[in-house]
Amino acid sequence: MNSATTGGAVPPLTPLPADYKPDWSRERAVLLRQGTPDWVPFFEAALDHSHKARVLGRRVRSLADDVEVAQRVGQPFVVVSIGLHTSPTLLRGMMTTEAGGSEEEESLGWVHGTRHWAHGKEGIIRNEAEFEAFPWPEADTFDLSVLDEADRRLPDNFKVVFAVGKVFNLAWWLMGFDTFSYALADQPALIERMYTRIAEIQSGVVERALEHRSVGLIWHADDMAYKTGLMVSPRLLRRHIFPVYTRLNAECHRRDIPVVFHSDGDMSAVIEDIIGAGFDAFNPIEPLVMDIRALKKQVAGRLTLIGNVDLAYTLTLGTPAEVDAEVCGLMRDVAPGGGYALASANSVPEYVPWPNFVAMHAAWLKYGRYPIRG
Repeated sequence: MNSATTGGAVPPLTPLPADYKPDWSRERAVLLRQGTPDWVPFFEAALDHSHKARVLGRRVRSLADDVEVAQRVGQPFVVVSIGLHTSPTLLRGMMTTEAGGSEEEESLGWVHGTRHWAHGKEGIIRNEAEFEAFPWPEADTFDLSVLDEADRRLPDNFKVVFAVGKVFNLAWWLMGFDTFSYALADQPALIERMYTRIAEIQSGVVERALEHRSVGLIWHADDMAYKTGLMVSPRLLRRHIFPVYTRLNAECHRRDIPVVFHSDGDMSAVIEDIIGAGFDAFNPIEPLVMDIRALKKQVAGRLTLIGNVDLAYTLTLGTPAEVDAEVCGLMRDVAPGGGYALASANSVPEYVPWPNFVAMHAAWLKYGRYPIRG
């Protein structure tokens, strides 16, 4: 039996060393590849509410609670996700939902146990008439008051990582993947309209978020690949998706805000497109299908890498010792020279045993100080 899943006392999170201070300037320098910092950043952008509660000793119920979790973990940021992809009304229509947190928590973007599955066959937009009938919201109707609060209350050298993206995903979420796939051939005009409308909404939300001084990073999550390769032809991504991100990234850079792209699966075919669109970093580099060591050589000086601690086995089914060894190898082989931040190869959901998360965090503190000793 995996020792991480057995009973017994819950191990505490390793305290931060006295000389380590969470500081957004460190994360920013790594994202922009501005030399070698003092530490490899610990950049876990999706920590389940159950693990946050273990860090905090109570459930996260406010921005202040989320900040306290981040301070204890050693991350100078909180994550907020708002946009068409988080609208409870729309999610009820386009996805199957497993109960989790409250609708209010969903709207605030706190990470919790609620799970959504997009419909595989038919969604709620199958034709032009249903596109017209769909209750498309305007970008200025989304509640960004949590960012107003962050502007007032975040500590010095703390930022919001604002997660949005979902331009590619939302079209097939709304249509169902089978309907979407047939429409690529049979209804190209509908596909064009879907992506134009989705991009307009998500872009508008990003533009509003950029007006807040607390926002330090835009994180675009838009899963495009299976373990075997891209979900669609790269031609579709280059026509409909990457131009949207290119425009948004240019606006972010104009305001001196870095941008990260997240997609699971084998993204090898479009790594150069990710760089060409102006992304500063890429996450999570799924280890079963992407060799992070080879990728570091390919993109050195052009793209920061975040992640790669295996969720499929090491974090979920492995032992704390195996987690320690994997983190050690990443620090030894990928971290030298900068341009790397430690994180899971997806997220840390509730089914990751707590001792394994503790082991990943402890290994970061053990091996993550520059110069890397391995």
